[in-house]
Amino acid sequence: MVKEALQFLAHLRRISRLPTPFTCNRILHSLINSGCGDLSAKLFFHLLSKGYTPHSSSFNSIISFFCRLGNVKFAKRILNSMPRFGCSPDIVSYNSLLDGYCGSYQIQKACFLVNRVRGCELIRPDLVMFNILFNGFAKVYMKNEAFVYLGLMWKCCLPSVVTYGTFVDMFCKMGDMEMGNRMFLDMMKVGVVPNLVVFSSLIDGYCKAGNLDVAFEYFERMEECSVQPNEFTYSTLIDGCCKHGMLGRADSLFEKMLSAGILPNCTVYTSIIDGHFKKGNVDNATKYINGMFYREIKLDLTAYTVVISGFHKVGRLDKSMEAAAYVVKNGLLPDRIILTAIMDVHFKAGNVKEALNAYKILLARGFEPDVVTLSTLMDGLCKHGYLQEARRYLDKEKANEILYTVFIDALCKEGNLDEAERTIKEMSEAGFVPDKYVYTSWIAELCKQGNLLKAFMVKKRMVQEHIEPDLLTYSSLIGGLAEKGLMIEAKQVFDDMLNKGIAPDSVSYDILIRGYHNQGNGAAISGLHDEMRKRGITIED
Repeated sequence: MVKEALQFLAHLRRISRLPTPFTCNRILHSLINSGCGDLSAKLFFHLLSKGYTPHSSSFNSIISFFCRLGNVKFAKRILNSMPRFGCSPDIVSYNSLLDGYCGSYQIQKACFLVNRVRGCELIRPDLVMFNILFNGFAKVYMKNEAFVYLGLMWKCCLPSVVTYGTFVDMFCKMGDMEMGNRMFLDMMKVGVVPNLVVFSSLIDGYCKAGNLDVAFEYFERMEECSVQPNEFTYSTLIDGCCKHGMLGRADSLFEKMLSAGILPNCTVYTSIIDGHFKKGNVDNATKYINGMFYREIKLDLTAYTVVISGFHKVGRLDKSMEAAAYVVKNGLLPDRIILTAIMDVHFKAGNVKEALNAYKILLARGFEPDVVTLSTLMDGLCKHGYLQEARRYLDKEKANEILYTVFIDALCKEGNLDEAERTIKEMSEAGFVPDKYVYTSWIAELCKQGNLLKAFMVKKRMVQEHIEPDLLTYSSLIGGLAEKGLMIEAKQVFDDMLNKGIAPDSVSYDILIRGYHNQGNGAAISGLHDEMRKRGITIED
């Protein structure tokens, strides 16, 4: 395709006649689809410089190309320049730019663009435009804004299964299963048949909320709607069953998956192997491990760690080493990763000496430690109290964000905030930006030590660095306030978390409940229990 395009461009330079819009479109689309977008853009701008008036589809291809590159500002300039070249933007032009805005999280500009189209006389927003905007809202959990534009959508066109699916997925990811279920019922009411995406989102949401019964109800409804489960659907349910100890049901789903002609991937095997090991079902775990080898499914680091850990916990370290040798022999994984996993197992078992020996073997075999190896080594040393030894590896090896984060987290957990703050300063001076994990570890220990004033100052600094606090950050602050009996302030922070679109879990609710319990506030506890039921979170007795 590149050769054809270059020949075409050379031909254009030799003759005065310009190509037809159809020929131009075909060349531009083919180049972009072949991964030669840069050449496509050069060809397009060359034609424009010759006074060529292309079809709007050619402009749209170039606009989409620059949006995918992340250069939305330039894509907007191209769209605005279209009338100057005798071509008016159409709805596809605006949708291409809108997709660029939403993809780069420029939601306010996306809204302005949709409103601009709504004000046009010749162009009206279509279903695709609204669905692109809803997808943008969903990425940042802007549910209120999404509902505003859903109301506007009804004046132009009817929602499709993609529309409802976007809303369902958004609410499920937010942990608001009540709204996710309500959107499902609404789409059924208006006669929109749910698809695989809708069912998978709901099943995944209810599994993560720990409500397996409802997840299986939706799994059964898939058959009623003639929707076939895919690998993700089965993987989600199997993982949920394994995490809740429902291994019989997980085994049954695994067999059903095979009967449906869907080959389980490494993630599915890892979940079910881990589940059986945790229940002490070594024979069943071994059966699934052999099944992976039989089907030649490559183990990733997570899967391999599960296998080694599982055998080690039941006192079969020889078996884990045997499996490691088998994997190396068959070339399924480089043995640097295997040795890293073995080192991690020894650390978790408290065998620091053996873990360091595995690291020495790794070096002796000529493998350069990567960030995973070094972070495993430092994390293991830190968790066993060898902080100075860990510090030596941080100084000795090429430090990066992950290694600093591991070390700072360990210092915070040790309660050594002075050293942690010095290391954070050192990290910044080295040109690395502390991430949310660093800030969260810092805030958590400050709250644990009762220094709430500084904890909130660090949180403010975190936000100023454009790093959004997560559930653990908020839970630490709520816990610190609750520990001091400041329940009004704790509830305010909890509500602020909800307004930011962060879904609480059972732990964050439990922090508030214990705080209210200490104050004898049964009414507040009852209200929280109601909220938990609405979100599908199991209430512990």
